[in-house]
Amino acid sequence: MPKTPRRAALAVGAAASVRADFDGDGYTDVAIAAPGGTVNGKSGAGYFAVVYGMAEGPNGVKRQVISQDRYGIPGTAETGDHFGGRLTAADLDGWGFTDLVVGAPGEDVGSARDVGLQTVVWGGVGGLATATTVGQGRAETRAGDFDGDGHLDLATAYQMRFGPFSRSGAAARTGPLVDLDVPVSAMEAGDVDGDGTTDLVVSSGSWDSDDGGTPPPPRLRLLKGTKNGLVAGPFMAYLDTVSADSIALGDIDADGRQDVVFGRSTAAGGGLVGVVRGTANGLAPRATLIGQNTPGVPGAGESGDRFGTDVSVGDVTGDGYADVVAGVPGEDLAGRTDAGSFAVLRGSAAGLSSTRVQVLSQNTAGVPGTAEKGDRFGSRTAVVG
Repeated sequence: MPKTPRRAALAVGAAASVRADFDGDGYTDVAIAAPGGTVNGKSGAGYFAVVYGMAEGPNGVKRQVISQDRYGIPGTAETGDHFGGRLTAADLDGWGFTDLVVGAPGEDVGSARDVGLQTVVWGGVGGLATATTVGQGRAETRAGDFDGDGHLDLATAYQMRFGPFSRSGAAARTGPLVDLDVPVSAMEAGDVDGDGTTDLVVSSGSWDSDDGGTPPPPRLRLLKGTKNGLVAGPFMAYLDTVSADSIALGDIDADGRQDVVFGRSTAAGGGLVGVVRGTANGLAPRATLIGQNTPGVPGAGESGDRFGTDVSVGDVTGDGYADVVAGVPGEDLAGRTDAGSFAVLRGSAAGLSSTRVQVLSQNTAGVPGTAEKGDRFGSRTAVVG
């Protein structure tokens, strides 16, 4: 397994698995979440596993399974805690080892049910070891240097914690996230405008509809990183063109700025994937939208396909442009309802392309398993490497 550049491993998005260097040996380690796992008979208590890297690849000898029943981890494994439901990797204390923020969205606090808890498990020479509670809440966490001071910070849907962090879990300072006056449904961190400070892209909707009917779908918004922290920009475009239930960031056009990739699985025509390009001034004013009815994309958009349910970004083809992997878990295959598939859309200098799109399923040669009714293959996606 190749060595991991130290800074490249410091801030990684929340996910079902993350790759980082927890023991500081220069090789990539992998943490894999199992939030629905049973621990000592407690269903859904949750845990995560870590496989440590070495020169020849993942080291099956050096591995860990960590739950709240493990020594040094705050709390106790309880039914429905879902420990591991959120994973975010970042060097929070600046010691040079990647730490892991672990969410337990079903954690009860006192008599209050499902309040949620966030725990940081500290990295070190021996790997992940001691842990400290850093906050409450069910929201996802994103890491980045949002104020440009050289220390990694943590953002949730409700709160900012600015680094560096002490190993007691205390942040240098705290404050609310920008007051959006709307709920945040998805978020992702990256440098959208290329100024070297981390920005935060959120998908947010209205608390209530204006006419008492159905609330509008989520909308994209850029929270720009500045020396004073995050500053909110305007909402993006119109509700029927730019909204998101999944977000990922990557440099689709290789211009040095992160572009925003979003999936809207409930859009007409079976769902869509879109890209809003990052510019020196923030988000571009319009999005590129691609669905299964776009010329060049295999298949046909059908109600319930849920194209874009989950999106991830990475250079799959090795040409220097970030590509998009979009899950299509509602795709019917050979009469098998909701067997599922995923599509690979290529990045280019012109942005996201609808040419040479690949669609793969469990019926594709080389893909393990067999497409079966209800598999929903493609419900989660990740680009590894």
